[in-house]
Amino acid sequence: MGGPAAIRVLHVVRTPDLSAGGFVSYIDSLRAGLHGRDFDLAIESVFPRNQSARVLALKRPVSFFKRVQRRLGHTDVLHVHGIFGWHVLLGVWAARRVGRPYVLTLHGHLHPEMMRERQWSKRVYLRLVGNAILRDAEAILVTAPAEAAIVGRRVSPERIRQVVPGLAVPATVPQRPDARANPALRVLFIGRLHPHKGLRELLQAMARARDRGMDLSVQVAGHGHAHELRRVRADIARLRVHDHVTLLGHIAPAVRDRLLLEADLVALPSRSENFGFAVAEAMVAGVPVIVSEGVGLAPMVRHWRCGTVIPVGDVTALTDALLAYRDPQRRAAEGARAHAAAVAGFSLERMGEECAALYAHVAAAHRRRS
Repeated sequence: MGGPAAIRVLHVVRTPDLSAGGFVSYIDSLRAGLHGRDFDLAIESVFPRNQSARVLALKRPVSFFKRVQRRLGHTDVLHVHGIFGWHVLLGVWAARRVGRPYVLTLHGHLHPEMMRERQWSKRVYLRLVGNAILRDAEAILVTAPAEAAIVGRRVSPERIRQVVPGLAVPATVPQRPDARANPALRVLFIGRLHPHKGLRELLQAMARARDRGMDLSVQVAGHGHAHELRRVRADIARLRVHDHVTLLGHIAPAVRDRLLLEADLVALPSRSENFGFAVAEAMVAGVPVIVSEGVGLAPMVRHWRCGTVIPVGDVTALTDALLAYRDPQRRAAEGARAHAAAVAGFSLERMGEECAALYAHVAAAHRRRS
């Protein structure tokens, strides 16, 4: 007789586009963590690229619903990413029609800062359907205690599971280029161009630091809404830092890894970040970080003393933090501690074990009820 059949998990997302945000990195990490285990992961998405749903025909959501409903007939657990969007509404509807259990990973969607965007439509959505989707989920996965506290205001804490995303962390600090070849402090920002990410505050702080005699440059890796890009470019012109800011747009993972090795510092002064994959990737590369208190990894950065945590939106504190990293010995010490923190905290094996146990529990409980 053969062993038990693999547990089949279907992930539903808005888009698989890598530029869409951290949930794609989350699924990639989960797939790596489950490697070698008896799990079969698949992904369905509504839209092929990260673009506005308003410009796409309704036939895409309808086609998505039919595909998900068909695949759920041969699936044990549905894993939904987010709480807002066609993929959530239609994915959960399909699961209910077929009679399959589902779990949610919210990716910070209920954070107060994120709720301020289109807040009235989000409140109406939650009241009409969103709260029921949360209530009926077998489990809700979060990445940090701060997110657990936010979600705990809406659902029973017993159904909340904290799973820290894993990353492939080398055993030793990666070898970095000789910093003497470029005396300017190289600051890297990785993230979507969105008001809550804090890029415009970083540009202001950079200009102030340069006015105080610091030689530094900023590379911006990521793209976003066209109107936010226009604001960023206007800030660059107004602050007269054209020669010291590089807008790279969306970058491939290999390019990101190279930029991290070349960077002296990674800054993410975001107003809200349920986890902060850019920060985690910097720590893996042994790069010190500047983060705001709104970033989910801020407590870890503070505990390991591998960077600087500043108040949200405080340009003066951000300027002072940049100036403090003129000291190469500080950068080296914090970079080493950042890598040590990554080794201790970002285990692919642990992420795989925790999600495997959750999927197995949900699938077994469903079979007992059926």
